[in-house]
Amino acid sequence: MNILLTGATGFIGGNLLRALLAENHRVTVVCRRPEKLLRQFPDLQAIALDFAGAIRSRDWLPHLEGIDVVVNAVGIIRETPGASFEAVHHLAPAALFGACKQMGIKKVVQISALGAALDTETLYFTSKAKADAHLQTLDLDWFIFKPSIVFGKGAKSMGLLAAMAALPVTPLPGGGEQNLQPVDIDDISQAVVLALKPETPPRRILDAVGPQPIPFAALLGLLADYLGRRLNTIPVSGVWLDRLLPLAPVLDEPILNRQSLAMLQRGNTANPDPFAAFIGRRLAGLERFLRETPVSQAERWHARLYFLRPLLTLSIALVWLWTGWISAFVFPSAESYRMLSRVGIEGGLASIVLYGASLADFAMGLALLMRWRLRRVVAAQVAIMLIYMGVISVFLPEFWLHPFGPLTKNLPLLAATLIMLILEEEKP
Repeated sequence: MNILLTGATGFIGGNLLRALLAENHRVTVVCRRPEKLLRQFPDLQAIALDFAGAIRSRDWLPHLEGIDVVVNAVGIIRETPGASFEAVHHLAPAALFGACKQMGIKKVVQISALGAALDTETLYFTSKAKADAHLQTLDLDWFIFKPSIVFGKGAKSMGLLAAMAALPVTPLPGGGEQNLQPVDIDDISQAVVLALKPETPPRRILDAVGPQPIPFAALLGLLADYLGRRLNTIPVSGVWLDRLLPLAPVLDEPILNRQSLAMLQRGNTANPDPFAAFIGRRLAGLERFLRETPVSQAERWHARLYFLRPLLTLSIALVWLWTGWISAFVFPSAESYRMLSRVGIEGGLASIVLYGASLADFAMGLALLMRWRLRRVVAAQVAIMLIYMGVISVFLPEFWLHPFGPLTKNLPLLAATLIMLILEEEKP
């Protein structure tokens, strides 16, 4: 069949893409920037489209020619200025479903979320529920799968939990008693593949969950064991979490927000039997998955470096900001001009160089904080450091022998900057 798949750059959507291709379906993906997918799958049909902006049926009609089935796997965990829960989870899917009706596409598969309901307090769940409700009003053969937290190789949410389990001390919201029911991505993929078969009765809503609930603390314990580490925990009350959440942007982690915390606090479980019956096999459990999957060195590094990445970026940015500020406003200008004179820079040019360099340092720090064009910023930072070191080595060589190491400290800073670039570019 010809299948239109949205959300193929995400974890669930990416696994669905591979499962559908393995079944010899012809898949057309819709995403904002399909270049990376096309490098992985050169024969893939791709449509470059901003999903959050495609909120009218006419936005979708040209892309549905020749399509037999639509699978919507788009989801966000945090709102951004260009992508709200309402637009991404409700308005755009509703427009897509309406366009399917107009084009005579009979089958739609919607990947929703366990706990999605119109009467919940979180926008994540209510926006998903609105799209589910709209789909059910249409004369289509629809399937709605509501997955719990999903595990499998490359699962972003499980990557965060593994990083928490690898911390020296792991904070446990509410003592970690909340029950979750992780589901294997392979079971979700199997469910979608079966939903596409003509003989499968449509109009089904299924909670896609694992075989049994597990308390949050126990889940972290399993991940710690998997990583070969000991889990050390400290309970954290809701009051303290509310106070600490404003600091979450420092960690640059989209899952750490009030919506996600509210979803965790309520827990999320369901009866697994209907889902197991639908896919026709025993559901895979997280404990068994971890036991049968050897942990790699890369996974250990990923877990232990996860929270160090934003701290490394922040610390390097602060070095540049501090240097720019100190050079311009704190360090004695007479001493700065004296050093510039030894380099051969004097008069009006000295002021331009001094304050221009200070401004450049400050700009480098700001750009790094904003993660703006990181590769170019890092290249500029490395170039600036090498130029500084080269000039000082020629004209002020005594700084190599300074006990505070103003030049020698640039060597680990250069290495740390390159490591930071890799971690930032490869972040989940």
